[in-house]
Amino acid sequence: MAEEDKDKAVGVMQRIYTLANTGSDTLKKYPALETLEREDPGIGIQHSTFRSEQFLNIDNVPGAFYPDLVEDINQCYSSGVNDATLVLTRKLLENLLIDILRKQYGKREIDLYYLPENRRFKNFSKLINSFEKHLEDFQHLSGGLDDKFIDELHTFRQDANAEAHSIETNITKGEIEEYRDQARHAAQVLFRVWRNV
Repeated sequence: MAEEDKDKAVGVMQRIYTLANTGSDTLKKYPALETLEREDPGIGIQHSTFRSEQFLNIDNVPGAFYPDLVEDINQCYSSGVNDATLVLTRKLLENLLIDILRKQYGKREIDLYYLPENRRFKNFSKLINSFEKHLEDFQHLSGGLDDKFIDELHTFRQDANAEAHSIETNITKGEIEEYRDQARHAAQVLFRVWRNV
C-alpha cells in the first residue's frame, strides 16, 4: 500500500496506532516503521489482516505480568497473527491457573501446580486437572465454575495445541471468533477467581 499511496498507508498506520493506544516510546521499538519515510521502501507487505476489536476485552487487568500479556495477545489478534494469539492466550490461562492454585494453597500443596523434582510448573492439562479436583474450593468465588467450564478449558487447550503444533495454520474467521469467545469467558472467570482468592 505504501508504494501505491504513501498518505493512505501512513493514515492506516496512524489509525492502528491510535486503536492500539500506542505511545511514541513504543514506536521507537519498531525501526521497521522508518520504511514509510524512505523513497524506495523495498519489500512491502502484500496482504495483512488488521482488526480494530480486541481478542480479550478485559478492563483493569490485575498484576504486573498480565497487563502486558493481554496487550500482546490483543496486538497479535489485531495484526492477524492468529497462531500467536492462541499460543499467548494459552499461556495466559495456564499462568492464571498456576497463580490461583499457588495463592489458594501456597507451598503446603505445591504438588498441585509445581514439580519440585523437575523445578518447573505442571503442564496446562495437569493444571486443569488439579483445578478440577479442587473446584469446590473456588466455586464461591465466581459464578460459572462447574464441569462445563472445565470442559471449555480442556477444549481451548486442545484447540490451541492443535494450532500451535500444526505446520500450516489456516485458522478461519469463524474459528478465531469461536476461540475468542472461549478465551474471553475463561479469562474473565479465572481473573475473577484470582482476584477473590
